[in-house]
Amino acid sequence: MVSERGLWVGHLKRIIYFLVLVALFSPRVLPSNLSSPAQTGTVTVTGRWLYYFNATHTLPVILASVQIYNLEQDGLHPVGNTVLTDGNGYFNSGQISNNDGHGNRLDIVVGVYAVSSAAAVKNPSTNSYYCNYTSTVWINCPDGTLNVGDLNTSYVQRGAWWIYSVQYGLVKGWLYLYNTVGYNTPQVTAFWPYGDWPKYWTNATIHLPDWACWWSDIMLHEYGHHVMNSLYGYIPPCMQQHSINLQSDNTTAWAEGWANFYPLAVYNKPIFTWSNGTHYANINLETPTWYSTGWDNGDKVEGRVAGALWDIFDSQNDNAPWYYDHLSDGFQRIWSIMHTTSCDTFREFWQAWNITGYLRNDALMAIFQNTIDYRGPGDVDASCHVDMADISLVIDAFMTTKGDPGFDKRCDLNNDDSVDMADINIVIDNFGNDY
Repeated sequence: MVSERGLWVGHLKRIIYFLVLVALFSPRVLPSNLSSPAQTGTVTVTGRWLYYFNATHTLPVILASVQIYNLEQDGLHPVGNTVLTDGNGYFNSGQISNNDGHGNRLDIVVGVYAVSSAAAVKNPSTNSYYCNYTSTVWINCPDGTLNVGDLNTSYVQRGAWWIYSVQYGLVKGWLYLYNTVGYNTPQVTAFWPYGDWPKYWTNATIHLPDWACWWSDIMLHEYGHHVMNSLYGYIPPCMQQHSINLQSDNTTAWAEGWANFYPLAVYNKPIFTWSNGTHYANINLETPTWYSTGWDNGDKVEGRVAGALWDIFDSQNDNAPWYYDHLSDGFQRIWSIMHTTSCDTFREFWQAWNITGYLRNDALMAIFQNTIDYRGPGDVDASCHVDMADISLVIDAFMTTKGDPGFDKRCDLNNDDSVDMADINIVIDNFGNDY
């Protein structure tokens, strides 16, 4: 017999069981003060970065690193991958998960950095890359594509972007070799502003004073040192004090001459613009030759070395009074020697060229145009053979001196500024020799 208490317990269990079933299978109604987490997808951020050429004109920031960030209470958090700006300064982040980790969409900030595998520019006071961020924050950004438009880097920091730039700076130096000979020069880092004089260090760093950022040839000169160091693993010893037009020594003239030539090749122009921060000079390395006022002669003069490399490279024949340079060979052969032979002097560079035998006569004359005389004794016409043609040239210029209309510097074999019996005797003494 079931007690009255047992009946009530049984009814209570059935009621509880019914309520559980209702709770499990009935639609849920949330309280009005709660909401569902957002169903987020992806967002793609596009735009373009520019830097100031001057107060009113901008240029695209090319091959610089762009990072997308999500802004949280504790700061910026990178999302997605770092991407590079393209040849017009545009960037595309690709698809990024539009979820801040808390069930909300991203609050987006965009940053650009003066760094890539080609080059980097750092602030020496912070040892950090120069960078700029958008002042706008795109709160709870919708899914899809966010085009942030044209973004300007800091006007105050424009010098850093000049140093980095494809138009004037380090990336221009990198891109020339990459496009011309397919060489991917290792990254170089410039610290700006640093010190009072530009300097390259063999740990792939460049120190640039505040004024140097406005002088492209100076930046590319230092980059030329970096190219040589990346190829050789060292820089030939250089004198601390040296001048473009005066004699130093063989190793200084080669290392500095190559660095002076590099911006000429990049810009395809013979003028090197020098500055010390208060003054500047446009030095035309096409025009100096024998008897040029203020210039020393020979392969111990860095400007002569740079001029010789330029005359091998360029497509312009030299003008009066000397017409010895008729070579237009471009950059490939110069680069081939640089890439395969660690030369410490310009003579070693010439010896590597001479082994190839390529246009030896024209190359000797292009070098001679720059007062570097590597002809064999008595070889007036640089044919590498002493014969009647050499005697004939000396006879044609016989009894002339420097400044006379018929004076031919090639025939002044003993460098006494006149063509006489001493020069004829040099040809006769070496007659029949091959070089």
